[in-house]
Amino acid sequence: MISITIFTRRGGSIVFLGFMSIAIAIGLAGYQSISILADTFLGGLLDSASEGGGLDFTDAYPSNDNLGAEALGQILGTTVIETLVLMLFNAIVTITNSLIFYFMILGTMLIFSVVAGYPTFAAGAGPNSVKLKRILGKQKAFAGDYLLVEVKVKNKSINPIPVIEIYDAYPEVFELILGENFITTQLGPKQTVSYAYIVRIPVRGRFLIGPTKIIMHDRQGFFSDEAILAELTDILVYPSYEDIKKLQMLGSKRQLGKLFGSHRTKIKGMGTDFFGIREYQPGDPLKYVHWSSVAKQGATENPTLLVREFESEQNIRVLLLLDGSASMGAGLPRNTKLEFAIRSCVMMAHLAMESKDTIGLAVAGEDVRTWMEPTGSKTFLFRFLEELANVEPEGQMRWEETANFIVPRLGKASYVIIISDLEGNTDDFLEALKIFRSHKHRIFVISPFGPWFETKTWDLSPTDRIIGEAIEEGLVSQRKEVFKMVTKFDAAAISVGPDDILANVMAEFQKLKQRA
Repeated sequence: MISITIFTRRGGSIVFLGFMSIAIAIGLAGYQSISILADTFLGGLLDSASEGGGLDFTDAYPSNDNLGAEALGQILGTTVIETLVLMLFNAIVTITNSLIFYFMILGTMLIFSVVAGYPTFAAGAGPNSVKLKRILGKQKAFAGDYLLVEVKVKNKSINPIPVIEIYDAYPEVFELILGENFITTQLGPKQTVSYAYIVRIPVRGRFLIGPTKIIMHDRQGFFSDEAILAELTDILVYPSYEDIKKLQMLGSKRQLGKLFGSHRTKIKGMGTDFFGIREYQPGDPLKYVHWSSVAKQGATENPTLLVREFESEQNIRVLLLLDGSASMGAGLPRNTKLEFAIRSCVMMAHLAMESKDTIGLAVAGEDVRTWMEPTGSKTFLFRFLEELANVEPEGQMRWEETANFIVPRLGKASYVIIISDLEGNTDDFLEALKIFRSHKHRIFVISPFGPWFETKTWDLSPTDRIIGEAIEEGLVSQRKEVFKMVTKFDAAAISVGPDDILANVMAEFQKLKQRA
């Protein structure tokens, strides 16, 4: 804690007035000295003025015999000069020692009244006597949630604090909705006061609330003691859950694959759709015996029992591979490619868990920062959201290294959904696809298209719009070439923008599950 004691504006003003009064007294004393010198050099002129006789301007006025227009002007000018000269000499002779003494005493008392209070202020309760406790309404929240922040301040000293100002800092991206994050109050000995305010959290991430600044004043308001209390409170903000809430509202009238094993696969088992006939094995239920086939064998001595087989229903296995490179951070504030990509991941995770699929997550850049093996655990979602909340765009994407890291850990064949702007090395990306396909993983690419996220065309001038469209056409052509090469690996890819990314993700994910 760093504490700084300074004059307040009020105390500084009083001290300034005190020094000004002393300066005036010194100036008057000097002026009086000048008057003594003037009296020495002017001699009788000042004596006559000091004796009350005044200065004699009789000779300056015209005689009665020469009255005219010029004489009237001379009389008027002489009168003005006489008045000014008399005022000047009267002022010189009326500056007394008592006037100088008055200003000197006034200035000294003003300065003393402020300075004398400092020992009392310094001996009272200081910043070290203040204990702060911050209580959050919740330690974890979703982007878009409201957060209640309560601040409790206690005076541990036996001395009162006449005036204390408390300012609680919160991140700039937070929006103050209700109340104020500061308070001015007084604290008695061992007394505790509290206040609260509500903020809205618009973005995901990990944030720190604090520190808290306190300013303590004396009762007269002459001094203040400032200190920063390094009390920081951590809060983790998950990606927005609004998209999931909307999806749940839409799906409340129809069940979105909530039955176990809703994705049909070509695996023999105890399903409902007929697959074929095989010979009876000990332990097979008699209800699956295909009696018609047995009857066709005729009256043989040892007929062969045949049983029916059905297609088994099994869940699909999905891995979300999120590009966390620096280029994904481009876009309009709070609406970057990465933010929309994260929202898409949350939506796909929800859809997968609704249909009892197993889903995993990998976040990569220079290396793989997050690895979560596909699972269907109920606790998966919370860790999934926590990992996404901490994702920051940085570095360059290294596709081949990422694929070599994932493949041995992913195990059996899965669907790998890649979410990337594909603004890195194309050859490196294609090499990663080759590695995935060589291990029988199916690939689907969702690619946020940079120009659709980074500009608002309606804000551009006609010239800038034309230039932007030309650049966009060039990038679209490059992207089409990349997508053509992607299809050679029996993979699919789509370009998405901020207006359609969530709708396309949901539609394509449902198609993927149907194809499974």
